[in-house]
Amino acid sequence: MACFEDGLDNIGFRKISSYIKSINTRTKVAYIPTGNLRSLLKTIIGKGAGGLSEEDILSIAKFLSKSDIVGICSMSQYSSMVKSVISKIRELNPSTYIIWGGIHPIIHPEDAISVADAICTGEGELAFEKFIISYRKGEDYKATPSFWFKTTNGIVKNKNLPLMTKTEMDELPVLLYQNNELIFKSNRGFRSINKGDFIEYTGLSYNTVWSIGCPLMCTYCGNSKFIEYDKGYRRVRHSSPETIINEIKMAISKHPHISTIVFHDDSFMALPTKTIEEFSRLYKEEIKIPFAVFGVIPNYIDENKIDILVDAGLNRVRMGIQSGSERILEFYKRPTPMNKITGGVATLNKYKSYMIPPAFDIILENPAETKEDTIATIDLLYSLPRPFTLNIFALRVIPNTLMAEDLKHLGYEVPPIDQNYQTGYKPTIGTILVFMICFIKVPNFIYLHLREKVIPAHLEQKKYPNVLRTVRALYLMDRALGHLKYMDFSVIPGKIGYILWRTRFIYLWNKYMVKKFQRNEPVRISERSTQV
Repeated sequence: MACFEDGLDNIGFRKISSYIKSINTRTKVAYIPTGNLRSLLKTIIGKGAGGLSEEDILSIAKFLSKSDIVGICSMSQYSSMVKSVISKIRELNPSTYIIWGGIHPIIHPEDAISVADAICTGEGELAFEKFIISYRKGEDYKATPSFWFKTTNGIVKNKNLPLMTKTEMDELPVLLYQNNELIFKSNRGFRSINKGDFIEYTGLSYNTVWSIGCPLMCTYCGNSKFIEYDKGYRRVRHSSPETIINEIKMAISKHPHISTIVFHDDSFMALPTKTIEEFSRLYKEEIKIPFAVFGVIPNYIDENKIDILVDAGLNRVRMGIQSGSERILEFYKRPTPMNKITGGVATLNKYKSYMIPPAFDIILENPAETKEDTIATIDLLYSLPRPFTLNIFALRVIPNTLMAEDLKHLGYEVPPIDQNYQTGYKPTIGTILVFMICFIKVPNFIYLHLREKVIPAHLEQKKYPNVLRTVRALYLMDRALGHLKYMDFSVIPGKIGYILWRTRFIYLWNKYMVKKFQRNEPVRISERSTQV
């Protein structure tokens, strides 16, 4: 099993690898980081996603080609690297059977099956078990559901298994987390992964997913393809609160330095209130460290839910805004009315004393935008209550999605997802303003003067690369300070956080912050101490 990704989050891969290892103990599991997405230096200089050299590709292929079966997992932005590795494996050992899974084969199966022997087109755990049983017995494994197979007579396309039930999700083995996995290092090959690797790539955080599914079908998102195959992906499914709590406890038992849990769920806030209450009760009793919730949809922000979660330890939220233009949100097929967006921001702002500034996702450089659309986004950001920060993305297209089809139909050209989408911004006045708004609310007369000069990024205009570099550096500095106030090292990986943890500085700082909150801030809910 091999995962190509720019980092060590690899949540879905760790889950299926754990399942496959439970039914085939001789399975080897390897992470192949193409870089370190959260590297402090890379973030500052805007280098973006990493890559693999020709020597690296050959080294990886030599290792993988020794296996009877190779299972590869990747997202679309790493598909070109995966293809290069598969090509080398073919040269070295044509008999190695290659299965490609993960998001890319689900979204663009025709592309993946062109180079692999088989691809997994749905949830892979139960399907792979059916495949391996038939494969070992010499039976017709090409009838395995949730798989496509390449044959001499063409491609066999099987229907997907039904989505896993809550009971089946509870019965899955706990995710792999430093369970004798390997890691690839450029020019050094594969070696056993260790604590230092996790500190290098993920800092003091543990990244996981509890719930699966999203009620929305935004065209820029890979979920739109999942929902196209199975409407059940609109339903938010999850294991029991006990299951996710036990997973987190396992991770902390291995790495006591873990100081933040990060949930990468697509729609955490859409979980029922009773479920959130039970999770929060267990988390507060048994985990007692801060946690962050990503994938928050404005439509599902509820003050009661936020209140419960903050009491349990919630100290950071990431919410998708995407655009301040109703027309562009409609273009994205994203049903988040402006009153839901502003209402959600206002609710989060009530908890600003207890949380790191919330991060809102924004998409720039959409060629379908008019000047009015671009200004609408900037106006919205300028009007939002502070503090907040932004995750700023340049629009990139995931192949074979509804967005790709829409843009092609309209005749627009947008770089594919393998291009850097959090670097390489066009240094326009509009982009500079977006970054600037994150850390300073300039006087209204200055804002109005700059606003008049804003035009969509795809139109010809004067560029200001040095100004953008300066403003982006200030934005990053402001964001880092927001995290350092809470001694949160989930976005600042490396040894700095670990040293501060070892010297008990984090503990002492958090103790000070608790006293500060208790002395100076009105406390609406029962306790706030768990948030640090």
